[in-house]
Amino acid sequence: MIRINAELCNGCGACVDVCPTGALYLVEGKAVLDEKLCRECEVCLAACPSAAISVAVQQEPVAQAARLPAVQSEPAVIQVRSRPAPMPVRSRILPAVGAALTWAGREILPRLANLWLDRQTTQSADDTRASGTQTSGGRGGGRQHRHRGRGSGG
Repeated sequence: MIRINAELCNGCGACVDVCPTGALYLVEGKAVLDEKLCRECEVCLAACPSAAISVAVQQEPVAQAARLPAVQSEPAVIQVRSRPAPMPVRSRILPAVGAALTWAGREILPRLANLWLDRQTTQSADDTRASGTQTSGGRGGGRQHRHRGRGSGG
């Protein structure tokens, strides 16, 4: 059975995000488990950064007549082994996609921008030569006429 230690829970919501059945939710900044929805898949154990979620081992009730005082020289240690939770596909793919986009932005995009700018300047130079117009000087080159509108005072 899954248990949540409210004292250790920091309310980050990581367990809520990975729970496939929606059995976990936050109440007043602490994780709460709906035992009816929980399938004990233990995905939340690996997701919890503060180790507030654990698996509690239930012992089967023993009949009253069969109970005998137990004599133990040392206290028993119960070890709970949890299987590592399978990582969601997005957790495996997103880092690779982010790295690829970063590389493309750093390496490919500047080269494409330079190629595009070179083409633009080459095309404008070819267009200027083909039309025979001058870019500056000459009659009317570079002059701009401004027309005054009606009612303008200056």
